[in-house]
Amino acid sequence: MNEVIAMILCNNPIALPGIKEFLFYGKVAVVVTTNRNKEMQHILSNLLKDTGVPLLLVNRKNYKDELEKTIKERGVNVGLMMTFPFIIQKELLELPKYGFINFHYGLLPVCRGPQPVLRHLINNDAESGVTLHKIDEGVDTGPVIMQERMFIEENDTYGTLQSKLAWLGAKQAARLLQILSYGQIIPASSQDESKAAYFEMPDATELTIKWDNMPAKQIIRLVNACNPWNKGAGTSINNWVIGIIECEISGETDDDLPPGTILSCNRIDGLVVKTCDKFRLKMNIIYTNEGFFSGWRLEQFGISPKDTFK
Repeated sequence: MNEVIAMILCNNPIALPGIKEFLFYGKVAVVVTTNRNKEMQHILSNLLKDTGVPLLLVNRKNYKDELEKTIKERGVNVGLMMTFPFIIQKELLELPKYGFINFHYGLLPVCRGPQPVLRHLINNDAESGVTLHKIDEGVDTGPVIMQERMFIEENDTYGTLQSKLAWLGAKQAARLLQILSYGQIIPASSQDESKAAYFEMPDATELTIKWDNMPAKQIIRLVNACNPWNKGAGTSINNWVIGIIECEISGETDDDLPPGTILSCNRIDGLVVKTCDKFRLKMNIIYTNEGFFSGWRLEQFGISPKDTFK
């Protein structure tokens, strides 16, 4: 049986169930996060309390030297990247016996990039999943060790999908630990570059509802993708930018009003907007600089039927 001495690099709570798998079996030498991420520092400090596992804080300038020193001092034989913003250079990749392995919370090679959870939703994909792959000098390009898929439910939001993927990642962490403990070679297969697609971080335009040509179901998918990430899908009315947090189809309409027109805005009927495919879209929850509200409460800000979202 092989000894496993892992360095875990993370910067997002999605990594926590996977980290716990390795902590439970005492296979973690050190956990690394960035010194700018105060939320993760707090969470990880509590998680690591009484375990004897140190928390290493790094920044863009010192992370290479700090990782190299820690790998050598603690005898780390595998690096596990579970969301981390900095690139691991070739000289670091070669230091641990088993190299570095990335937990990509999306499907490879079809969804490369920094925000696969969001991208699968925005792209209207039927599936998401978790892919474990060896890290090479590219971005999300290394050979795949294992991948597990899951269907994206119609009502999945960014938050619910991230939570599901976090636990799926923990399941794969347990499998990986078995491979590392009992195998001399980590099985992996090359990615099919003919299917590869890389997605940058989305800009504001991609996260904005386009009332003129975006059908109701696509608006709902975008809204779900931005909940809670981005505090909703963006839109504006009377030069006032708001976020749509939750919405649903409440019927059809055959009027000749332009898409984005408010059909009702009151406590009884709610905030209902016409879509380009002639559905009535009820805005259940919205976000403004003043806070989170039921959609109909835009009435209190002077918004009324026939006003139009842009």
